[in-house]
Amino acid sequence: MPAFDRVEVDRDGVAELLHSPAFHAAIQAAAEVVADAARGRGLHVENGEALPVEVFDDPSPSRAGVTVAIRHPAGVGMEARHGVLKRAATDARLSVGGLDPTSAP
Repeated sequence: MPAFDRVEVDRDGVAELLHSPAFHAAIQAAAEVVADAARGRGLHVENGEALPVEVFDDPSPSRAGVTVAIRHPAGVGMEARHGVLKRAATDARLSVGGLDPTSAP
């Protein structure tokens, strides 16, 4: 006999959790670790300034959210060439997903 006949998800409870200050604090802390790892790579933009890695709130209606980004014209190129944020997230032991170029049509 199975231990559970049926499991019901408390959607209101999950929504409350995803909007909670504790959840926000946890993802904020993870984002700061990723940003620090990215900054620690020591990359610079053309004028010699350190590559600006920012952490900012990015909530959605369904959850609290935090984003780590390089909001600089060189950011896309730095990510494409060096994988700055992806490597920083991997260093922080986070799983990073993205487009799989081998599955493109």
